[in-house]
Amino acid sequence: MSHAPRASLFLFAALATMAAQAQAPPAVKTLAIDGPHSSASFAVTLRMRKPTHGYLTRVSGKFAGSKEAGWTAVVQVDGRNVRVDGPRWMERVTRSDAFLALNRYPTIRFESELFSDAVLHEGGTLAGKLTLRGLTQPVSFQLLPSECDQPGRECDINVQGTVSRHAFGMTAYRSMVKDEVDFRFTVRLRAEKPSP
Repeated sequence: MSHAPRASLFLFAALATMAAQAQAPPAVKTLAIDGPHSSASFAVTLRMRKPTHGYLTRVSGKFAGSKEAGWTAVVQVDGRNVRVDGPRWMERVTRSDAFLALNRYPTIRFESELFSDAVLHEGGTLAGKLTLRGLTQPVSFQLLPSECDQPGRECDINVQGTVSRHAFGMTAYRSMVKDEVDFRFTVRLRAEKPSP
């Protein structure tokens, strides 16, 4: 074989390798939510009164993706440990079937659609699906701008938004409680690990 064909073969192999590397998808990371350092809260407003706040601390889930490809998030909350400000009857009502039905449906779960790394850092709309009281509905939350270079590791990731009680079957107490329920998730992430 002459030197020219051999050089062409080497050049072709090198170009093919470079093309394959250029087309390879970015490495996907899975970042688990650090439950003890994450939390969720909600607020409902009684008509003619200030908002009443509830707090949930059993948070789990993950962020998956990469800077180049974007991210998806799953945040899951165990509502059985809910704590509600105010008189004890407010907590009983919150747990009851008339409101969050936490004894029957303890899991509150949000699964986001794909969002960019820019949104993770700069803030923006976070669309997805919320499961509450056994019902799953599309929602849009707001991811607040990050206060650090590595959101979730150097500082909290903060997500907030408002959902309709009626959309999730909470139709009781309409004359006493406004329809809007404000949610807020504060998330910290554990050390990253390769995605399977």
